[in-house]
Amino acid sequence: CHLLQFSEETRKSSGLEWTEKMLGQFYSDNDEKFNVVILAGGLGTRMGTASDYIPKALTSIGSQRAIDLMISKFLLIANRFVVGTGWHADLLESYIKGRYPNLPVTFSREDVAEMENNGTSLLYALDQVDSRRGTIVSFCDLLMLSNPMIGGSAIYLAVPETKGVIGTFRHSVTVRDKTVERIEPLDSPKRVPDEIDNGVIGFFVFHNTILLKEIAYSMARLHKLTDITTDIVSRYVEIEKTGAVPVDALLEFGDETDLMKARAAWESY
Repeated sequence: CHLLQFSEETRKSSGLEWTEKMLGQFYSDNDEKFNVVILAGGLGTRMGTASDYIPKALTSIGSQRAIDLMISKFLLIANRFVVGTGWHADLLESYIKGRYPNLPVTFSREDVAEMENNGTSLLYALDQVDSRRGTIVSFCDLLMLSNPMIGGSAIYLAVPETKGVIGTFRHSVTVRDKTVERIEPLDSPKRVPDEIDNGVIGFFVFHNTILLKEIAYSMARLHKLTDITTDIVSRYVEIEKTGAVPVDALLEFGDETDLMKARAAWESY
């Protein structure tokens, strides 16, 4: 993966401790700044013993925590961070506040007993974002190693050429002229690249945050909000032109087996 050094100014403003080299960062068209939503509120049931005592976002990848690697990727383009918490929320919130005292971050906490699905988790987070800016949404168990330019609305995809640790996918995308034509739910989870060409990973850019909120809130009022991709993204792409961006390399660690693979892959980069 590409490695870049943080500038002294970036390091001081973020509160990030100095390290010799960091994972390359995202950059954006015209230095645009975004709301960055990191969904880290899941129960971690697929992570086995790795999340018995800590939330998934605090699991280690190499010498760092997953949340550290994610935050470092977004520092150049984030206007504010919104972190969705749930399971072991106090641990994650305390860690982020302590490690990044100057980071513009808020938390959208869900009561563990009332947690429903990732669509509802995003709904909570959207209350904290600035509607005047675009919004990036990413799950905490996905680390993109490539550094595509972040610009207009886009869905990021795992393709047969994608390297790294690639998990299971519940949606694929039909692409025409590098634009999303439609999103297709799969009958059962499948793996890339063995079974589908364009697997939807948990990384989305919504340039029109007002539209994003309208869709999410309306689906919630109808009690039809169960999944981000099915209930929100599929409707968003029908209205807003949305690019389809293949990812060169990523680490997806949604379960204990993939976490072990991600740790081994990270050491080899």
